[in-house]
Amino acid sequence: MKHFIDSYNDKNNLHYMWFGSKNNESTAGVESTIIKVDNDLKKQFKCSDWILHTRTKSSGSFEDKAKQNEIIKSARKQFGGTFYNDGYGTNRYIDLNDYPRFQPHEKAISNIRENALEKLFQITNSVENYKNPLSDNLQSINIPALKDLLKTKDPSVTLYNSLIPFLVSVIEYFFGEIFIAIIRYDPVAKELIAKENFKIGISEVVKIENKEKSIEESVAENYNFQNLDSINKVYNKFVQIDIFSILSKRKKVNGKILRILNKIEDLINSRHNIIHNLEFNYEMTKNDYLTYVKTVEKMIEMIVDELENQRKLNIER
Repeated sequence: MKHFIDSYNDKNNLHYMWFGSKNNESTAGVESTIIKVDNDLKKQFKCSDWILHTRTKSSGSFEDKAKQNEIIKSARKQFGGTFYNDGYGTNRYIDLNDYPRFQPHEKAISNIRENALEKLFQITNSVENYKNPLSDNLQSINIPALKDLLKTKDPSVTLYNSLIPFLVSVIEYFFGEIFIAIIRYDPVAKELIAKENFKIGISEVVKIENKEKSIEESVAENYNFQNLDSINKVYNKFVQIDIFSILSKRKKVNGKILRILNKIEDLINSRHNIIHNLEFNYEMTKNDYLTYVKTVEKMIEMIVDELENQRKLNIER
């Protein structure tokens, strides 16, 4: 496909990109650029008017590296010439033995984990660098009634409360996507889910037939991944891990020792009060919000650790 940044293309450069989404093949994809060479470079390297440049990032998967080799081999077969590999030398292909090959569900779990943690990192970075004068001045007010009144007008309090639903969305995404990956690739989970009876509407069937939605995605919509009781029930039955047991452990989060399950329950209840009752917690501070963020991060790592150990998986981190 053409490169997603169309502005990169001009009369001297044509950019293309391959990204294998089926079975989570790619982590970075392969970029290919056809470049028009000026006369000086043609003389220096004794090359033709056009050259092919291919690239994968260091984070590229085994399949990305294999595809890069395939592209170069295909180009040489059609056009001849030599090539230089900055990692292996002249006319040397990537040695695929240097790269681990992960199973589809291992890559899926790794990608889900990375995406969730990246979003949490972005929100942490934004909140940590946020300041407003009113919040700072509130600390110096010694009249309790006035201080309580001003808190209701404090932009920081509004911001931190408004960002609570985002964290619950991360929880929903994480558990929902992990569930989809497990029932798609794990034979035991697939067998268990096959015994269930689900009502799927005609519109859903059409989407599945047109490959707009997978069967696993449709199945996942039958469950609530914003509710811990529902998550625990589903994971106990199909993934065969006890979420409550895992998250009941006490861990150090943002300088405090706390029970992860209790903090996640508190977070979900806060989201419920905000969404359904427009009820803000006017005592919430920046540190309080960041503790919620760090708790969700810890929760993700604990669940991935359990999946890795229980299923003997190799999850790239």
